[in-house]
Amino acid sequence: MNFKAVLATAVACLCVSSVQSASAADLTYTWYTVANNATVIPGGDGRVFNSFNQPSVNSDGVVVLRARSKGGDGKPLRGIYSRPMGAAAGSLAVVFDTLTTVPGPNNIEYNGQLGTLTEFPAFPRIGLDNNTIASRGQSKPVWKYTLPDGTESRTGTSGIYAMRLGERVGAMTQLGAVSGFDDFSVPGAQAGTKFDQFPGSPAVANTNAVVFKGNYTDGGSKTGIFFRRFNPSGMQANAQVIASSDTLIPGQPVGGVRFGSTAPPSAADKDAVFLGLDNEGTPTLGGIYRARLATTPQLQTLVGIGEQVPGEQYGTTFNRLGEALSYDGRFVAFWGAWGADTRPVTLNCPADGQSAVITFCNGKYPDGLIVQVPVHQGFFVHDAQTRKTYPVVKTGGEYLDFLYWVFSGRPPGVGDSESEDFEEPRWRSAAFVATYGRGGKTQVAFKARRPTTPVVTDGIYLTEAPKSTAIVQTAVETGMDGAMVDPYAAGLPVTSVGIERDGLRNGWLAISVSMGNEEAGWAGVYVTRIGK
Repeated sequence: MNFKAVLATAVACLCVSSVQSASAADLTYTWYTVANNATVIPGGDGRVFNSFNQPSVNSDGVVVLRARSKGGDGKPLRGIYSRPMGAAAGSLAVVFDTLTTVPGPNNIEYNGQLGTLTEFPAFPRIGLDNNTIASRGQSKPVWKYTLPDGTESRTGTSGIYAMRLGERVGAMTQLGAVSGFDDFSVPGAQAGTKFDQFPGSPAVANTNAVVFKGNYTDGGSKTGIFFRRFNPSGMQANAQVIASSDTLIPGQPVGGVRFGSTAPPSAADKDAVFLGLDNEGTPTLGGIYRARLATTPQLQTLVGIGEQVPGEQYGTTFNRLGEALSYDGRFVAFWGAWGADTRPVTLNCPADGQSAVITFCNGKYPDGLIVQVPVHQGFFVHDAQTRKTYPVVKTGGEYLDFLYWVFSGRPPGVGDSESEDFEEPRWRSAAFVATYGRGGKTQVAFKARRPTTPVVTDGIYLTEAPKSTAIVQTAVETGMDGAMVDPYAAGLPVTSVGIERDGLRNGWLAISVSMGNEEAGWAGVYVTRIGK
């Protein structure tokens, strides 16, 4: 294959593939290319994409993704892009990129122009049944103001930005300490308290609302889950709290234990779900909760630490629950672990990414780091309507692991007090699952590692819950010929696959795939229809 020629001439394409399932059932998928390494970036002066992150998709097949170019003029172009892939298929469009002016409030000019966004630290998300897109964005400070002592101050290097009905909106910012911006202040904290950071990806609740995790300082470091409606009827609304470090974990007596950690939420039209624990590393209390988007909402416990594991011997209980929840308004898909058995896994420092982070990792873990991973783990679905929890898939036999690791954080001396991550870089694990249901069943897509030889296999697999059969279907696996997803990757093995919690909706499955060998590489974002 003449790879350079392919790069120069390839265009978005349609590929029909026959994919072998883990249950030996043959399926035929029709994969559509949303964007790949040959796609010319909108407004990018002819540059093409170099890399992609996991996409999100809504029930109409509109896909939103984060991608970047190579350096080109010395500075790569990074951005959030969307493309309708349903009946009204359309072209790729810019949602936000590093040429985009930071949506207001914004009153600081750099080189005669208002500041632009500089980075997008997390995967973007789109509403379940609407086209509102939300993303975190970094920038230089966006607001200057005068302090009571007459000195000038600048603030606002991180925010949550939304594309709503074709309009770019500052959905949440760090301006809560500035007079006149009380709607951005931390609710329940001392008046004028601003958010320090918005970790993870914000969720779109409906056309006019985002739900997010926020970190702040109020007599100490605190965290919580919040939501904010923006531009309803042309008016701004204050941020509101769902749960925070000041919230008692449900089921505790007065004066009991409060949330010590929370995780970025998922949301439907009128409510949201999130993981809240007493202690992130070794939880003994907490669980998965649902709350209405209302003032001081009551928390409904869906699944708790210490709750019976479905399908296991009586008395076997969850001792760990995953942060990444997929929610469609009724069904919640999640990762859970149980038991004390572990197995060692060696983590090696990344070769690609931020040079300061890679250097820090190699300095701290020159020979890698051995971590202990739960032997007993799996994916589950909770039906919030019937209040039943169903097993989807567990380790043992076909599957070795569902946890994947990344080394991230802020090295000492890098960045400032408002930079992306306050914590020293460390290894973090995550599990990846998505669900969407209708009636009494829900489709589930998940990422898993299989104990194949000579090397393990990573893949994205499909099933349903509650199960009528034990069939698990294979969407894509490492080692497959890339042509099974993208014909321009013919002869290149699939090397990595990715899916996020909003990657399966109304029968639309959206994934990221990388293919390559020592001579050439290829990557893209792809979508297929697996039925409603």
